[in-house]
Amino acid sequence: MSISAERIYSLEGKGLKLTTAEDIAPYLEEIRAHENLEELRLNGNTIGAEAAQALAAVLLTKTTLKVATLHDIFTSRLKDEVKESLIAICGALVELPNLVELNLSDNAFGPLGAEAMAGFLSKHTGLEVLKLNNNGLGIHGGTTIAQALIACQAECEQQGKKPSLHTLICGRNRLENGSAPVFAKAFSALKTLREVRMPQNGIRPEGIAELIRGLSDNSELTVIDLQDNTFTHSGSAALAEALVKWELLETLNVGDCLLGSTGGRLVVEALKDRTTLKTINLQYNEIELDGALALAESLRSLKILESLELNGNRFEAESNAVDMIKAILAENDLEDSDILGSLSDMEELTDNEDESDGEEDASDNEAGSGEETHGKGKSKSKEEKEDEHAAGPKTASDILEEDLADLVSQMKTQLNV
Repeated sequence: MSISAERIYSLEGKGLKLTTAEDIAPYLEEIRAHENLEELRLNGNTIGAEAAQALAAVLLTKTTLKVATLHDIFTSRLKDEVKESLIAICGALVELPNLVELNLSDNAFGPLGAEAMAGFLSKHTGLEVLKLNNNGLGIHGGTTIAQALIACQAECEQQGKKPSLHTLICGRNRLENGSAPVFAKAFSALKTLREVRMPQNGIRPEGIAELIRGLSDNSELTVIDLQDNTFTHSGSAALAEALVKWELLETLNVGDCLLGSTGGRLVVEALKDRTTLKTINLQYNEIELDGALALAESLRSLKILESLELNGNRFEAESNAVDMIKAILAENDLEDSDILGSLSDMEELTDNEDESDGEEDASDNEAGSGEETHGKGKSKSKEEKEDEHAAGPKTASDILEEDLADLVSQMKTQLNV
């Protein structure tokens, strides 16, 4: 939202300690005199309960206010004092009909703070953007916020209008699995979400799957950030299924989410239908060579991609899979050096993991019929078999590398790369 400078009042980052009504009085006079105020920035100061109550009285008169930027305003304050301050401030904000954005991030108010603002969230049907990052909500606080959002949706329904909330930022709050079912219910009820960021919340696969199923009912979703939670196969499967429904998705951040080998492949295969994607973060997910190959195939349809992060996965930076990814980016008239992020920290399979994959692959081959072939359908010569025997059994990665080498060579010839 763009607001002209003359309609903004800011004390941003001044480090003021405003404890009493007397402390804050000079600034309240300036706010009171500010006509047509649309944005208030008080972040980077510390406000006590008495000062907050005085502020609330002035806020009630500012009916034109649209954006309240109140992150990091309770440093060094006790939790009970913060709760009292929030009750006063939110009690005023709920009366402001034009308020569309509230930022209370970086205030360590925990579950008590969530309780203090629940009434506001339940009743203010015009709120569009809610930023609650790094508030120490925990399971109880997260559940309280989600329940308030459900109540707000019910209030909107009673008034005969759609919910307004389209952006929720709620990362670094230790939400865990305990709050996931209620958030999922809230997401499913709202159906208006366009941007959801919930990174670093300690949510595990069951909770992730529930959240994603709730988000799948929001067809206008453009940004989803669930970085540094835990997906594994069940969370990845839920994400792959939901990707089909998000036809406007532009940003997908599931970096450091432990998608795993099979889960990672499910996700990257589903990306082929999301032609609107501009930013993809798949870092540190234990995606292996077969997943990288599947991603390369999906990239064929992603013509407007701007950023692709793959660092920390389980294939080599110099592998044929990476060559294939770069070749397909070139085919899409995209410069890989601008789009593909660093691959400086790629993870290697351990010997045990590699051998295990090789044994599984060998079992599959034994179960099939006929002699193994390679190249253009030709059977291996006696000399080739003797060379292979001397070198030891091939692993699954070796076999994939050989197949990819042929594919990449063909592509480079076609593209003159």
